[in-house]
Amino acid sequence: MKRSLPLNAVRVFELAAQHSSFTKAAEELSLTPAAVSAQVKLLEAYLGTALFVRSNNRLKLTPAGENYFPRIRDAFRALQQATDQVMGERSASLRVSVPPTFGTKWLVPRLFRFFARHPDIAVEVVTDSGEGGGWDLAVDDRVSEGIEQSILAVSRYTPVCAPALAGRLQGPDDLPTQMLLHERPGRRAAPAIGWDQWFERAGVAPGPVSREMGFGDGTMMLQAAIEGQGVALAQELLVAYDLAAGRLAEPFRLEVPLQHTYYLAVSREAESREETGLFRAWLFAELGSAA
Repeated sequence: MKRSLPLNAVRVFELAAQHSSFTKAAEELSLTPAAVSAQVKLLEAYLGTALFVRSNNRLKLTPAGENYFPRIRDAFRALQQATDQVMGERSASLRVSVPPTFGTKWLVPRLFRFFARHPDIAVEVVTDSGEGGGWDLAVDDRVSEGIEQSILAVSRYTPVCAPALAGRLQGPDDLPTQMLLHERPGRRAAPAIGWDQWFERAGVAPGPVSREMGFGDGTMMLQAAIEGQGVALAQELLVAYDLAAGRLAEPFRLEVPLQHTYYLAVSREAESREETGLFRAWLFAELGSAA
């Protein structure tokens, strides 16, 4: 007869894998690191395989651990959702993964409208779920292999700056004399359009640029523009609220054929759930597109 799965040990493993640390898992569980290590060893003995590689005070998942962790994580999430429903705490929940700037500048300012329509659906917004899953819906500006994606939105690029600075700029030929702000995305982000590309498409003669400042995060770039530190090359989709609120301004309107595309993916586990369809339809409605 097969032995029962040691559920306590599985939960300990899930937290240790999530934090990549026995110490942090121990703190969350009010245990000692030694007790966490013992529970992981118990689970490894049950499974007949190592789940972690322990060397030089670093904890890393083995291939078996990498395969086991996302499935265990999703199982615990499903268990929590089922428990919440029975207890009446909430009828549904969604985990939505988004790029950081998209989340900060587009999604979060609009979420109150979704909650007003669906107060019984809890939404958790994350930016670090990675390619391994852990989400119900994922917005991304990259095409990911092995994941079915549909186009969610296409945004053009436009120069933006503080209103006081915008009044001093008559056209694109004035830009090279300004501090030009641009984004330098990290390894998990899609390449961003640079000023050289925008100038070429805008018909601005090539020449020296006075000053430039790069940012690893689009939110920081836009905040610098709001503070009057220069002109940012921004995605129109992400600055709509700041433009409407008067925090930013377009110094001039010029249609340049450079765009940034966002894609939407839905996990297999979530695609048949009603709350997934409601959130997906709301996203497209907010973007003015057909769902």
